[in-house]
Amino acid sequence: SHPEERETMATETVFEVKKVEEKYLAERTFQWLEGLTGDKLSGYGLGLGEVLRNGKVLKKVANIIEKSASGSSSRLSKGELTEERKGFQAILDVDYFLSCCRSLGLKDHQLFNASDVTTCGDLLRVCRTVRSLSLSCREKGIQTPIFETDKQQVEARRRSMSREATNTKVAALKTLDQLKDKLETKEEKGDKANMGGKAITALSVVAAGIIFFLRPKTYVVRKGDTLSSVARRSRGKVSLKTLKDKNPQILNKDRIHPSQKINI
Repeated sequence: SHPEERETMATETVFEVKKVEEKYLAERTFQWLEGLTGDKLSGYGLGLGEVLRNGKVLKKVANIIEKSASGSSSRLSKGELTEERKGFQAILDVDYFLSCCRSLGLKDHQLFNASDVTTCGDLLRVCRTVRSLSLSCREKGIQTPIFETDKQQVEARRRSMSREATNTKVAALKTLDQLKDKLETKEEKGDKANMGGKAITALSVVAAGIIFFLRPKTYVVRKGDTLSSVARRSRGKVSLKTLKDKNPQILNKDRIHPSQKINI
């Protein structure tokens, strides 16, 4: 296919993967929020963006986490969730939630912008922040619902590539197309006799390298392994922090199981 067609296909793949991830994380976020607040948010017939938009749910979440107590005696009604609030109250409540996230160790790159909520902007980014918050709470011993089980995480990965893997694939396809264009240009200048075989060989080598590079890099856990011991055995090639970042489904670095696959 032509480079333009390849790029279009790659872009469509990224979009499809993003939509699949957004749908999955929105479902998990809904359930986590309901478990923490005690509100039946999904029963109002509203989307996640609509539920979060005026900031009341997020402010309630922050208050519950700061008091380390689940649920609340005052449940939010549909009218309260859809209320159009005056001034900057919605933004102030969202900022209050973000401050709570920072106090629990979340970095700025893990946080959404207030406008992502108040304008129903980047819902995927919002969901990722909530997931990071849930993990941070559990690491610090704050009792909150489990955002996703190991089984749910594995199933989500099975259904679609991670965004990182998809972006890598797009970059690899572009690299292959660029090399192909260069070789074709040389052939057009009269080098066909000398370049024909070399061009095919070069493309084959690059294609094989790209395929190898795109293969998921995983490690099968053996009896007695921990994330720390896996990092030590790599002799500096993979750090413990990298292993934690690539395996958010693992809540306890000292509890992994034989035959379990982890991303390295």
